[in-house]
Amino acid sequence: MENKILFIGWFPKWSKDIAEPETTLVGTGFDSGTNHLEYEFYEHLAIHNVIEKTVNAEKEGFDAVVIGCFYDPGLREARELVEIPVVGVCEASLHVASMLSAGKFSVLVGRRKWIPKMTDNASNYGFEDRIASWRVLDLTVPDMHDMEKTQAAILREARGAVEDDMAECVVLGCTGMAGQAKRAQEEYGVPVLDPVLMGVKVAELRATLWKRHGVSHSKIGGYEAPPEEELEPIWRRVYGKQKKR
Repeated sequence: MENKILFIGWFPKWSKDIAEPETTLVGTGFDSGTNHLEYEFYEHLAIHNVIEKTVNAEKEGFDAVVIGCFYDPGLREARELVEIPVVGVCEASLHVASMLSAGKFSVLVGRRKWIPKMTDNASNYGFEDRIASWRVLDLTVPDMHDMEKTQAAILREARGAVEDDMAECVVLGCTGMAGQAKRAQEEYGVPVLDPVLMGVKVAELRATLWKRHGVSHSKIGGYEAPPEEELEPIWRRVYGKQKKR
């Protein structure tokens, strides 16, 4: 089945190669005016665009959207406003990690700064008790452009996660680490999960479930949409156009 998926965030060109042949994967930036989202204020700036891009994607016939930051910015807000699947790379990665490990798994993060927000998300997703450790690379997102330096930090902390923390699986907790899972996986003999790969693969699954079986996120309870009569004037004021399809 052909799927068309929008990836919002840092999108390396090689990422298109991880999609199935029948999947069209389109990348777009957060357009937040910042080159990373390490701070919650930067995340706040990005969420506005995540929402608009997700709504537009549904109008344009996309079958799913991936939010490509491990903070999953705007995930709940976007799910309120569309019916197509919206996948956060953190949520996707933690779900896959939970299926690949009988015990606990570890998450590698760039800086200590990130841990409180990511811990809150992990708790909301129901995985707080499954995480063996949050291991810190001591790298900013811009630092991760140095792939050799990043790879060395990943190998160091992945080893600590497996040998010291008894992790059965390791999750790379930033899309800035994308493309760097394979070597650690081969060296330490445990699954090491690339968040870009996890986000795209879960989106492909969810797009198929949506198109073929009509299954997407629930629209009652937490993801219930605002009433149209309230939403439309707000949407026009904020985005300068109608929200309606």
